Amino acid sequence: MSETVHRIHGLDERKRMVRYVPAVCLCLLLLWGSTACTLKSGQSSALSERGYRVSLQVSDTIIYFGLPDPRYPHTAEVVVRVRDAQGQPVDGIAVLFSVEPSWAQYASLTPTEALTRKGETRAVFVARTTGVVPVMARVDNVTLGAAITVERRPVPTDAGG
Repeated sequence: MSETVHRIHGLDERKRMVRYVPAVCLCLLLLWGSTACTLKSGQSSALSERGYRVSLQVSDTIIYFGLPDPRYPHTAEVVVRVRDAQGQPVDGIAVLFSVEPSWAQYASLTPTEALTRKGETRAVFVARTTGVVPVMARVDNVTLGAAITVERRPVPTDAGG
């Protein structure tokens, strides 16, 4: 009888261990490579091959396509910050900005390449159609990404009508 209980207990223990395998694998994958980890919507961070902490932040993760209206942002700013091991800003680091290739004719980041000043650089995102656009910034061996959603600007309703 104790052997049966031991087999059942051992089976339950294995089931519990198997349940954690995907989470452990994901953690190991993130630690093994220089992949970015998401901090919050529109923001990510990673460590470069030179030991710099690189972060990316998007000013507005939802923008609006159509005629400009001050109530609805029609561009977004993508900001990349580079810090050394002591947390100090690093100047003169090349940053390459891009959108996913399938979006190249519908959206852009300007400039496409810039050097950090006071540890940061910026690019302006503009879209010519609606959708969810992956944007990327590359520093050394690190590529950070975020998604910007482009929606049609809401049409005002005529309340007096």
